Amino acid sequence: MFQNDSAIGRVLNLLTEILYVGILWVVTSLPIVTAGTAAVAAYYAMSKSVRHKTGYISKEFWRSFRMNLKQALPLTIFILMILAVLGIDIWYVWTNDSKTNSSIFMILLLILFLFAGMTIYLFPLLSRFVTGNLNLLRMSFVVMFKFLPLTVLILLVTAAVGVGIYLMPWSVFILPGIYLYGFTFPMEWIMK
Repeated sequence: MFQNDSAIGRVLNLLTEILYVGILWVVTSLPIVTAGTAAVAAYYAMSKSVRHKTGYISKEFWRSFRMNLKQALPLTIFILMILAVLGIDIWYVWTNDSKTNSSIFMILLLILFLFAGMTIYLFPLLSRFVTGNLNLLRMSFVVMFKFLPLTVLILLVTAAVGVGIYLMPWSVFILPGIYLYGFTFPMEWIMK
């Protein structure tokens, strides 16, 4: 019943692999500046080892992590700085009462949407293509608009996962792996 070639064994093996990649991502994202590199490595390992069953998860994860650290680190720091500025601006506009604040607030939310939409494609593209950071930013911006309905759906799922982790902190070891596994399906289609 629980043998590797049985249906239950295959499902349990898949779930274990998904959770393992999610835990690797969480652990390597703890120093927040390596979150982008961890995302590149997690996407690569999930796509290659879990979905397509080529290679070992740990080996592919760490190889991708080392290979992309130098390029993903400045991108992650840039993203964190932009998010901090946007977060402070949104908080400031939200807490101050003024007639113009509602329009400024909507503009800031639009900027946040555009930036988040671009960011969700940035690290998977980095895992597949060898190119400069400016070209990666441009490619992720184009992909965001080319697949706008899918971008909105992915952002909603990302927000739901974030809320789930916020409400149930223990799920930080479960939800990222499941999210990454589901994320590989549209990304594989987009990258073709």
